[in-house]
Amino acid sequence: MTESNHPPFGTLEYWAWKSPDHPALIKNDFVMSYSDWNKAADRMATALSNLGFKSGDRLGMRLRIDTPWFIIQRALQKLDITIVSVNWKLTPEEAQYILKDSGATALACDDGNVTAWTEMPEIKTLITVNQRADSPGHRFEDLVSQEAIGSFQTQPRQNSILYTSGTTGKPKGVPPADLSKIDPQVVARYMKAMASVPPLPKEHPVVLLTLPLHHGAGPQAAMAASLRGGTIVLLDPYDPAEVLRLIERHRVQVWTSVPTMLLRIKALGDEIVRTFDLSSITALNTGAAPVPKSLKSWVINTFGDSVLWEAYGCSEAGMLTYISPNEQAKKPESSGRPYPEVELKIIDDDWNEVPSGVAGEIAAKTPFVLKRYIGKPELGEDTLKDGFYRTGDVGHVDEDGYLFITDRIKDMIVAGGVNIYPAEIESAICEFPDVAHCAVIGIPHEDFGEQILAFIVSRSAKTVDTPKLAQFLEGRLAKFKRPHQYELVEELPLSPVGKVLKTELREPYWRHAERNI
Repeated sequence: MTESNHPPFGTLEYWAWKSPDHPALIKNDFVMSYSDWNKAADRMATALSNLGFKSGDRLGMRLRIDTPWFIIQRALQKLDITIVSVNWKLTPEEAQYILKDSGATALACDDGNVTAWTEMPEIKTLITVNQRADSPGHRFEDLVSQEAIGSFQTQPRQNSILYTSGTTGKPKGVPPADLSKIDPQVVARYMKAMASVPPLPKEHPVVLLTLPLHHGAGPQAAMAASLRGGTIVLLDPYDPAEVLRLIERHRVQVWTSVPTMLLRIKALGDEIVRTFDLSSITALNTGAAPVPKSLKSWVINTFGDSVLWEAYGCSEAGMLTYISPNEQAKKPESSGRPYPEVELKIIDDDWNEVPSGVAGEIAAKTPFVLKRYIGKPELGEDTLKDGFYRTGDVGHVDEDGYLFITDRIKDMIVAGGVNIYPAEIESAICEFPDVAHCAVIGIPHEDFGEQILAFIVSRSAKTVDTPKLAQFLEGRLAKFKRPHQYELVEELPLSPVGKVLKTELREPYWRHAERNI
């Protein structure tokens, strides 16, 4: 193939031609080159074609962070087949709901027990990973070892259906954006801006992947790296000390994390963290949950003052805002300003825009705003109006156009008629030296409706002295914002992307209440 006759830039086929021997995927001691990745994806595409898969089909992916996901994902992209992303932590019953709701007719999984999937009449084809030779379905290892018939070209379109977390009911499917109905120049500007946060070297960046692949952020981070022919270092399960070892060993340049992952590294203690060479990191991106000011300061002191990026977005509208390292010092509590082609409004319950500096619900307009969930009617004006989507997040925009996120509306505590936002309290609690992590919820109170309860995870083997913590908060929070109760716990329930599952924390307290938030 000549220089003038090569696959489209950025595709897997391009890098298999341009840099065939360059490491593409690393898991533990296993290294897969771009050439081997592309050949494996072609073999898998051939096998899937032989099984009757065709363009437009939907296949569920319930896999952990490992090379089989990347091989199957690229094979599906070559065949123009849509992925239905399924959280591997869901129970079989929860996952079955997603598969049925999405219309998936096939599933790839690495479950130890695949019985639940063989009993689903909707699943016509089951692909298993790490199963015995006599197991039901088609073994990934057998499919990927078949001979490829010709080569396939990656289809240039989004191919994933994501499901919302379902913290307030059944999860809902977010389909890929229909790019044919959007101005291509608008899409190009928006996509280019998203790809620049955090910025990656033009060629062959080394990226650490610790985010799950059923969510938008994990595949997006991996795609950004592979578009540039980079090396993706895979880590699963998450281990804070292993993160530091992998950064040092592979000279990782870019890592996209969530605050809980950073908090677990911080909890190791500075004496341990300082034993690792972390100087290769040029960009550390975080988001998906509020980032306490104290955590930002720790990241800057540990990794450098020019690496911390923060981004904010949602599945229904895409990425909304970002803040660069240079802006962190100026606006440390902000989530930044909108990406190009993004508009934000801060609104009240009736869609009226509130003044600058006043808190309200964040509404967003982007090229990718959702019109309807899978199998559901079009969104009504309670959620979508004039192209703006109600995010369910509370915040305000300052006079410089920077967004400050206060909390989730559903997490808001109403005590004595006063709105109290847990994120502000959590940020203050996390400044106490012995606290590694915390979560604040409202629990029933006969007179005030709700009162504040804080769950505390202590750092290392230290025990948090709650009276001293309460005294510490006196100068930082108004009296009505201070917790009335503290509960020391070993860990908090977390979603795969690091969000605290406050529904689980609330449930025992609201189970028998007259109303349930």
